[in-house]
Amino acid sequence: MTHDASRPSHRLHLTLIGLIAALMGIGQNGLLVSLPFLVEHSAFGLPTWSVVIAIGSFLFLPAAPFWGSYSDRNGPKGVVLQALAGMAISFLLLLIFTALSDTFSEQTYLWLTGLVVARIIYGCTVAGMVPASQHWAILLCGSQHRLQAITSVSIGLSTGRLVGPLLAMGALKLHIYAPLILMVAFPVVAFLGACWLPKPVFTLTAPPTTQQQRKLPDVSLLPFLLTGLLLCAVVALLQYSLSPLIGSITTWTTDEISQAIGLLLTLSAAFTLLTQVLVIKKKKLGIESMYRMGGIALLIGFVLFLNTAFWIFTLAMVAAAIGAALLVPAYTSMATQTNPDQSGKIAGLISMSHTLGYGLASLLASTVVISPQLPVWVCLGFSVLVTGIAFTRRKEKAVVRVVEEQ
Repeated sequence: MTHDASRPSHRLHLTLIGLIAALMGIGQNGLLVSLPFLVEHSAFGLPTWSVVIAIGSFLFLPAAPFWGSYSDRNGPKGVVLQALAGMAISFLLLLIFTALSDTFSEQTYLWLTGLVVARIIYGCTVAGMVPASQHWAILLCGSQHRLQAITSVSIGLSTGRLVGPLLAMGALKLHIYAPLILMVAFPVVAFLGACWLPKPVFTLTAPPTTQQQRKLPDVSLLPFLLTGLLLCAVVALLQYSLSPLIGSITTWTTDEISQAIGLLLTLSAAFTLLTQVLVIKKKKLGIESMYRMGGIALLIGFVLFLNTAFWIFTLAMVAAAIGAALLVPAYTSMATQTNPDQSGKIAGLISMSHTLGYGLASLLASTVVISPQLPVWVCLGFSVLVTGIAFTRRKEKAVVRVVEEQ
């Protein structure tokens, strides 16, 4: 059974699902804007916070495939509801234990345990939000409009990343913990909205055979999986290191640094969204060109981050955002083309590579203690690898064409 996405009720439902997906972006970027204040008004430094955040990221590895399979078997609504509930609870615990660590700093390990529990809840529940939202959107639009459905969720994520820093910057003017309070309130409202939505009608797909289950990923996927891992690592590592990086080249206060980070994240989200709408959606470039140009733009961005002028940081962030926006659909499309019959499995592998990249960035964030510029050099090295993969891929295809012509 397929659905007509042009019907008003389906358009409304699709919009609500996009807004639910936007909470991921709001939560991620809002937390990053608040991070300097969380470090200042808690008993824990940036390396400790990075490890705490990494715990939630690594739990996405087993949790995301689990909830994706659960959604396939039982429908996406229940998965979205538990993800929203988990998000609200995890941010509430994050708020409580951060405040307690600031007030009663002598009981550090107790409050640290509470923060770890909060991130465990986040990783085990919120991991299902994006896969289930995409599944729900596909069910609403119909399989023949799969790209429209996935694009709706992607635009929701980009919008959340754009709005998140603005909301956090505005909330910080009221109270240092106001952004966390918003991150508790928004999922609760979204939970009530999702409860109102009717369960989508879906048909169970045939279970994979034992042979399919045991089959290893094709070697041709490795360049794309590595690109996804490296890209997410550089994006997240940059975000983690922005506060000490800006602090090293300015004499700004914590509030001014937080505002600057919000500006950079907003620019990044805005140009990501513009690239998605004006270039990718309108098919201005071929997939190969997107891959190569995305790698070059990413590389240029991190070269610019090596300077000591903040205004150039804005140009660097724009270049890196455009590069990332071009790379993701390029390597995702090319990866799924290697085996169209297993596009779902391939999408799951790419999602896992993204999660590994975010987790790796959380662990590498501690390099900022050695030097504020060291994470940028790490990002630059990873960007060189991404660009090398993009151009190596092109050369491999050219060799294949020559052999076939002969």
